[in-house]
Amino acid sequence: MDYLIVGALIFSVFLIPTAYAGVIGAPWAPTRMKAVKKAFDDIEVDQKDIVVDLGAGNGSIIAEAAVRGAYAIGYELSPIMWIVAQIRILGKKTAHIMYGNFFRISLPKNTTLVFFFLMPKHMDQVGKYLAKQSINDKTLILSYAFPFKGVQTLNVYREKKCAPLYLYDMSTIRFYFDTTST
Repeated sequence: MDYLIVGALIFSVFLIPTAYAGVIGAPWAPTRMKAVKKAFDDIEVDQKDIVVDLGAGNGSIIAEAAVRGAYAIGYELSPIMWIVAQIRILGKKTAHIMYGNFFRISLPKNTTLVFFFLMPKHMDQVGKYLAKQSINDKTLILSYAFPFKGVQTLNVYREKKCAPLYLYDMSTIRFYFDTTST
């Protein structure tokens, strides 16, 4: 009986934050990397970049950025996915996965690229969050699967068996969400 209680307690410690992560951002779903690799090639992600992944999931975006030489930081709220991501980035010195809610942190000022794959109902919240960050107007924003409604893209990457990947610049995001939040 004691093992059952301990097991249920341990399960709850992992399950509750994972469910919460799904509610405030998105449940985990894999990002198809073909479109990401095409975008990273096009925008030339390399050692000059600081890449941030909002909701890092299994760490695939952070791992890909690190392989290209970028300093890569992911934020993940699900303890289960945080552990998976930590395992994925083992040995990649420029890759880091932080446990926590990205809405409660400030992005590094020298961030050059922000990636996320969140649900459509959260896009306005993410746009307003990004608009308040002290990052450069030239910082690029990649949104997998879901666009910002009414915001002009720089490009849309489309690959077979991949959701679209929408590219924006921070100045456009800031202009749109600073204007609409008043």
